[in-house]
Amino acid sequence: MQRYFFDPEADAFLKDAPPIIPNVSRLIEGFRSMKFPIIYTRHAHRKGDPTGQMGRWWNDELPWEKDWQSDLIAVLKPDHEEPIIVKSHYSAFMNTDLETHLKKKDVRGIVLCGVMTHLCVETTARHAFMLDFQPIIVSDACASASKAHHDAALLNLAHGFAHICETKTITHALSPCGRGSG
Repeated sequence: MQRYFFDPEADAFLKDAPPIIPNVSRLIEGFRSMKFPIIYTRHAHRKGDPTGQMGRWWNDELPWEKDWQSDLIAVLKPDHEEPIIVKSHYSAFMNTDLETHLKKKDVRGIVLCGVMTHLCVETTARHAFMLDFQPIIVSDACASASKAHHDAALLNLAHGFAHICETKTITHALSPCGRGSG
């Protein structure tokens, strides 16, 4: 949820990204109300560090650590207790301490949202599955470079890696009416 994808002036603006903000916000509110852990990720590379295959694939047109584009969008800023994990790969688990954060809190399932569905969200979900976490993808709280990319990622993930649902399903489960009803 970085300016890199959400700001029309940014290098990688996605036209389908801004409409997911209200759903992501609802998910955050619901998780906060239940005191469930919320972990943000931020994709950023440090100038001078090797960018590896990411840099080669994207010709080093990447979000950089100190650039305004790598900032999280203001409307969804984490509170002081919610960690931000800086990653430099599609998977939020690759070379980060995300797995440690989740295991410390005895988390077994993770709810994923954000951009891009077919790159970061999908790769993180697959990696989570391989680490024995159950991924849940919130389809209307994710966006991609195109609807075709988004839909293809969801189709693939639903086949062998993740449960796919909408924001209303998650927020209902978090509400007093939804708790304990299934």
